[in-house]
Amino acid sequence: MTLVSPHRLTRAAAVGLAAAMAAAMFAAPIAAASPAGLYVSHEHGMDSNPCTNSQPCLTISHAVAVATPGATIHVDGGTYAEQVSITKKVILTGQGSVIDATGQTGGIQPLAGKGIVGYGLLVFGPGASGSVVKGFAVEHAAAEGILVAATSKVVIQDNTVRLNDAGSSTNPPLECQAQGNVPGDCGEGVHLLSVTWSRLVHNLVENNVGGILITDEIGPSAHNVISGNTSLNNLLDCGITLPSHNAQAMTDPTMGGVYDNLVINNVSEGNGGAGVGMFAPFPGTASYNNRVIHNTLRNNGQAGVGIHAHAPGQNVSGNAIVNNWISGNGVDPDSGSGHPTGIALFSAVVPVTVAVSGNHISNEYWGIFKVGPFTINGLSSNHYASSVTAPTN
Repeated sequence: MTLVSPHRLTRAAAVGLAAAMAAAMFAAPIAAASPAGLYVSHEHGMDSNPCTNSQPCLTISHAVAVATPGATIHVDGGTYAEQVSITKKVILTGQGSVIDATGQTGGIQPLAGKGIVGYGLLVFGPGASGSVVKGFAVEHAAAEGILVAATSKVVIQDNTVRLNDAGSSTNPPLECQAQGNVPGDCGEGVHLLSVTWSRLVHNLVENNVGGILITDEIGPSAHNVISGNTSLNNLLDCGITLPSHNAQAMTDPTMGGVYDNLVINNVSEGNGGAGVGMFAPFPGTASYNNRVIHNTLRNNGQAGVGIHAHAPGQNVSGNAIVNNWISGNGVDPDSGSGHPTGIALFSAVVPVTVAVSGNHISNEYWGIFKVGPFTINGLSSNHYASSVTAPTN
């Protein structure tokens, strides 16, 4: 299968969401008042039960529907064949519980009206701010395993997200379909779409089309922390990607932009694209002031870290690549590096200033490969093993 371009325009179907959300932001209907703690069991539960410890619910979705905002939902181990949509603040805790979203394409409005229906677990909207999802395996979704959209202060922690993006090859929902010459990617394993002040911590994201994706279709993705995750063997795209997809990002940071995100202490290994990428694919887009610190980025199909700006009117300045361990990565196609590359910096037109310092680079042809008007702060502080053929071009 042809490798998906690491900065493709994902979620073309989501571009019109802003108007729909402004017109009809919603919260799921709340049933009778629920206790602070609800319980779900696939072995002993019934959805006619009151979701107590002694009389648990059968499905996660039912517990979410009847929960009052702020409730904690405890989910027993086992497999739950369902699609979970969260639109209110809840703390959802599993015990290695599996959400198997095989064939699930129900979705909720207004996302479903835009064709975004293939996720396994969704956290959506201002009402879901402050939610926590912890201790689950999410698998076999047609699109994302976990999608967090248009919200803030969400914690996604200690989950395993695997074998999702199934619609990229069979029976694709709209978000997985190609848009012209741009291949569909289904949003990758975990997708933060226009999300702020949130944390993605200690998750394993493996064997999806791509790993972790952070985008800005209907608002900025900013001030998030991506820490301690492992993005492994996502064979058709990047391990961790921060591309801007919003043409208003350059002119109004309240409308779009991927900025001030911290990517720290992660492992990105064996992915098809870059280990970490910050990309601006068309005019108006902006992925800037992000920090990529102390990550292990090895054996990926493209560069260990890539920064790409393709057109006028873009911003990828202010990004920092600091104290990472980078080894054994591949060619960066956009910059034309032609050889395995540790860090690839490409700007077709716009002047770019970045910090690249203290990185340890080995088993590459190019340590740092630069094309275009880049100013690089800290360049002399990087470390190159003898297995690097050329530290810089």
